[in-house]
Amino acid sequence: MFCSSCGKKYQDGGAFCSGCGAKTGGSVTVQTAQHTQTTVVRDFKCNNCGSSLKIPTNSSASVRCPSCKTECIIERAIKNAEIAAKENIESGVPLTATTAKLHSIVVSVLQRSACIPLDIFEKVEVIREEHYCIPAYIFHCNGTESFNYEVANERAQTYTVDLGDRVQTRERTHIDWAASSGTASVRIPIFVSGNNDMAKQIKSIYGKYDPKKLVDIQELIYPTDVDTLNSNLPQTAAFNEFVVPIVEKELRRKAEEAISKQITSGLTLGGSNIQKETTRVFLGMYRIVFKYDDKEYSIYVNGDGSKWYWNEGLPVDKQREQIHEEQIVAREQALNSITYPDTTGLTVGMWICILFLFIPGAIICGVKRSNKKNAYYAELTKVENTYHQYFSRVEEYEQNFVKQFINRKQALRGIYSDVSGDPSAF
Repeated sequence: MFCSSCGKKYQDGGAFCSGCGAKTGGSVTVQTAQHTQTTVVRDFKCNNCGSSLKIPTNSSASVRCPSCKTECIIERAIKNAEIAAKENIESGVPLTATTAKLHSIVVSVLQRSACIPLDIFEKVEVIREEHYCIPAYIFHCNGTESFNYEVANERAQTYTVDLGDRVQTRERTHIDWAASSGTASVRIPIFVSGNNDMAKQIKSIYGKYDPKKLVDIQELIYPTDVDTLNSNLPQTAAFNEFVVPIVEKELRRKAEEAISKQITSGLTLGGSNIQKETTRVFLGMYRIVFKYDDKEYSIYVNGDGSKWYWNEGLPVDKQREQIHEEQIVAREQALNSITYPDTTGLTVGMWICILFLFIPGAIICGVKRSNKKNAYYAELTKVENTYHQYFSRVEEYEQNFVKQFINRKQALRGIYSDVSGDPSAF
């Protein structure tokens, strides 16, 4: 008798397979000399230890790894493998961020609220960590673009001046503008999501990822609960929407850099030519969900925890936010109430005194004009200092509030609570 979960032969009548531990009753293939009923099996690797798993194509639910006894979810493993084969996936980024690292990311994000609630670290609860496998493209781009501009050339010119008793040779300079051109080039790898729903997240957290960190598809292992998304963003659309603007921006920057040490004007680019090679990859992504005051917020993190992204607002203290906004409005009103002094009369009086050589009067007018301007700038400085002190006190208070939480090393409530005391989690 053969187990339908792992394909291993076991003794007739056994209740469980000796290879994988699966129940045998009613779920085996039967092989005799007269008749053979076979089940096609497919090779996968255990998401926990990497051992080989032979999974029947008609299996469902999960299969136990014969080596480490981990329950591996078959549907997700099959979906992952089928997409990898269909899309010619060559490599990818695994999910390797530690719990401590993910907790530290949540703490870092919470600190960025402009008016952070003072009970946030006590009330926030991290409720869920989701694992995603995103089909994606790497466009290895080689872009070139010609550009034209005018460059200023300083020319020296000699001329003579008749001084009566002698002739003097002098020199003057002038600027000649000459047409010039050049070529900008750039080589850059760009990661783009193959799933349209995750395009913004992938652009943000994998935009400048190092391709050298990719893991070969044969060694790429994801958690058993990974959700492998479908590829629904065509390669051409992904290239035109996400890659072309990046390459063209980089080419302009290269052109501007090339002429930065010259005096130029009228830079125009002639149109980019982008050659590309495309490979398909899987990109691991975490979605961390936390809750504050019954509202859920999401943070997206790349596979090694080096970049993160959120597209929602953060928890704020509404009362403090209102006070903050009122202070900003008050500052603007105070600045607008200070008008620039009219010193026209004093200026005219000063020049009249100078014209008629009445030097004391000119001095008096000049001093009064200067005093009016100095008083104006002193009022501006006073207002700016008043509100600068307010915002500085708020910032210092929030920083001390955050430092107190970090120094306690007490983890946020929820699924990461076991990292308490770990300095790397804060």
